[in-house]
Amino acid sequence: MHKILIVDDEEDVLFLLKTYLSAKGYNIKTTLSCEHGLETFYAFKPDLVLLDVNVGDADGRIMCRTIKSQAEYDHIPVILISANREMLFTFAEFKATSTIEKPFSLPKLLQTVELYLTP
Repeated sequence: MHKILIVDDEEDVLFLLKTYLSAKGYNIKTTLSCEHGLETFYAFKPDLVLLDVNVGDADGRIMCRTIKSQAEYDHIPVILISANREMLFTFAEFKATSTIEKPFSLPKLLQTVELYLTP
């Protein structure tokens, strides 16, 4: 079972994504902050990260770059999520694997997740 970490400061988004992706057979951990997100990342060792760009006062892109700058984790897909399309244009600069713009459809999100978790 693939493990996915979801980092977003909106509890309703976390609940929706956890419920949906759990029903699809994924093991899900969620967190409301980038600080706790990094701690959870190192402990949980996810196969994929769904990461909001604006997480409270933090920038999820910085968390992405932190993960991707470590050789042992640089292979893990990190998908940035944001309602601000312009912030998503910088995903390559922060070494993100892909982006999803809010609002998104759950089937589109699942398609993107499966793209990066299928060998």
